[in-house]
Amino acid sequence: MARTLDQMRANEKPEVVAKAQKAATEMLLNIHLAELRERMNLTQEDIAASLGIKQPTVSDMEKPGRDLKLSSLKRYVEASGGKLRLDVELPDGTHYGFSV
Repeated sequence: MARTLDQMRANEKPEVVAKAQKAATEMLLNIHLAELRERMNLTQEDIAASLGIKQPTVSDMEKPGRDLKLSSLKRYVEASGGKLRLDVELPDGTHYGFSV
């Protein structure tokens, strides 16, 4: 019988699980940046022109593992035609959202 993800995590060392979770989170951020751009039917060249930078810099921003500053993320989102909002989930389950 196949094991569930929770079962596999339970049998793994906590540091291995934490490292995998961190890598997954970084990948998701980068995937979402490219998806945002594609959803807006924009190319990396379009984003670069809007930001006043070169296309390879946009490509670098979308690379897995890239740790963007919040200000860079804001500029990227605005260049795509959007507005950046943050949603913080607090330990009690409530959310605190604000514009950046």
